[in-house]
Amino acid sequence: MSAFDPSKLPQAGRLLALDVGDRRIGLAVSMPPGSLILPAGYIQRRNRRADVAAILDAASSRDVVAIIVGIPYDAQGRAGEQARKIQSLVRALERAADIPVLTVDESYTSQAAETELRQADPSAPPSRGDIDSGAAVAILRRFIAQAIPAT
Repeated sequence: MSAFDPSKLPQAGRLLALDVGDRRIGLAVSMPPGSLILPAGYIQRRNRRADVAAILDAASSRDVVAIIVGIPYDAQGRAGEQARKIQSLVRALERAADIPVLTVDESYTSQAAETELRQADPSAPPSRGDIDSGAAVAILRRFIAQAIPAT
């Protein structure tokens, strides 16, 4: 079996991105070849087992080929407490999933999503769920930008 090559993922099929927070997990999905990324709502967090089951259900129902999880590293690239909690969830997903579970630095994606949503409609403040899903879109954009080799 050949080595896993994440640069092939955007062309291979849909990707599901996760913005994992303490209360919600924002979702976004890419359509191959990765140029169209759509917000896909969020999962309300309950407990590890229920969260993993809900993520795998979201992945299965969307027919994705990989799950991309944002990890919030600090400015020096270190994993703080929140990053360690998410890495624990990633390990649980890796054990349960039959597709690759990959990570990408998600620093400042929530702030970028909130800014983008406020600019899109200044008259209505965005909901937390919309921000979480928007952050997942930003996570998936970042992953695809890093995974697709420059031509």
